[in-house]
Amino acid sequence: MMKPIATACLSLGLCIFAVAAGADNREPPIPPLNWQSENQRNHPLVGRIWSVEKNDFVTVRELGREMALARFVLLGEVHDNPDHHLWQAWAIRTISKLRGSRIVEGAPQVDIIAMEMVRVDQNAALDKFYGRDVLVPRPRKPRDFARMLKWDKSGWPDFKIYAPIIEQALYEQIVIVPASVSRNFTRRLSKEGEAALADGELSRLSLATPLPETQTTALSKEILDSHCGLIPESAVPRMSFIQRFRDATMADSLLAVATGKGGILIAGNGHVRRDRGVPWYLEERGVPADAIVSLKQVEVNGDSTDPADYVEREADGRPVADYIVFTPRKERPDPCAEMRAQMDKMRAKRTKE
Repeated sequence: MMKPIATACLSLGLCIFAVAAGADNREPPIPPLNWQSENQRNHPLVGRIWSVEKNDFVTVRELGREMALARFVLLGEVHDNPDHHLWQAWAIRTISKLRGSRIVEGAPQVDIIAMEMVRVDQNAALDKFYGRDVLVPRPRKPRDFARMLKWDKSGWPDFKIYAPIIEQALYEQIVIVPASVSRNFTRRLSKEGEAALADGELSRLSLATPLPETQTTALSKEILDSHCGLIPESAVPRMSFIQRFRDATMADSLLAVATGKGGILIAGNGHVRRDRGVPWYLEERGVPADAIVSLKQVEVNGDSTDPADYVEREADGRPVADYIVFTPRKERPDPCAEMRAQMDKMRAKRTKE
């Protein structure tokens, strides 16, 4: 009989997925089903994993094996949902554990965890966190990561819901690297577009290759919808280029690993989609499609219990992700109402000036 997997859960929902002595190495750790989000916890899909290719539910063992065999694993999220970060921490442990067992012998070693939330201009802070500039590095905790990278000023949700990812990365001794450029460079892109890039970068990042027309149209619509129709259509092409640049940069951060090595990406669900997100750029740069696993985490909707309703597809019917993990919903204000309020404040400020 398989012995239980030890899961040490600390305060604020932070869990370390460790292996109990004598545990079966073919089995992944028990996934985090102690839900932090309260809305629709009892939905029939919550906690289940859907394989888009098989058009059926799969076990954590099946998902774990597929992730462990892939070179690059892209773990999507809804940024403010704490359950999504617990599942990402579980995935990190699962990949590391199964790659160390004979069931996935020969799979690429995970060298890095690239995070959308970390920028290249924070490399000096990362060096300090990892003690790269000292003779005797001192042990670090997730709170040190938050402090040194000034997470409270980053604009991302509260660090406590991201702490499980950092804790698990430290436990597995996998290095965290930036997947985003600096804010200053993003501002340059918004003003200058392609002209902000150095010579050759457009081609190197595969940005010189246009997306299929259907995806260009879909991306433009997504940008308009995500901004609640409050931005002029004239701004969409530049914003589409910025989105493409971000996806291409995330792919580039993964490709920084040595030949034959692998990596994990932590990013929003929109970045892990195969049709126009990070996987598209990985494939354009020579990574085989079957070396990539894309996993989206989706909040359930009480009106829908059919997994097919949650599967996004391209115009030709191909799915945009390989797996979907269903979780409860996080309660949050209406984003469009918040955006309108912010724009009203900005208009009022400009009027006073």
